[in-house]
Amino acid sequence: MPRRVITRVAFALAAFAVGGFIGAAVTLHHRSLPPLGLILGLAVVAAWGIGLRVVGPTRTLALAGLLGVLIAQMVLSSGIGGSFVVVAEPLGYGLTLGVVIVALLVLAWPRLPSPSRYDRGRPTHEGTRK
Repeated sequence: MPRRVITRVAFALAAFAVGGFIGAAVTLHHRSLPPLGLILGLAVVAAWGIGLRVVGPTRTLALAGLLGVLIAQMVLSSGIGGSFVVVAEPLGYGLTLGVVIVALLVLAWPRLPSPSRYDRGRPTHEGTRK
């Protein structure tokens, strides 16, 4: 396997693990200061996903990180007869739907072209190219 593939897989696994930690923390603390805990938790998930989209060349890294968040939330919110962590109330519904909506928005957002890509061949004031 090429070294590049191994590096990408390692980064994706690391993003998945950190995403799982973030998902567990957000799920456990979303009811701490209602509704501020939920809002801050969704902001952390959005910042995590946006950061991975900015750092990674493709959506793979962001997908792995946000899957970690979603799986941690799913594991902590499931249980026989319901869950005591994510209660069936507006905050619980907001967390469950909010994380999914944030993940979909982050992953579906179009990639914006970087300005440096268009400025490479532009002549400078002296007439030479950069």
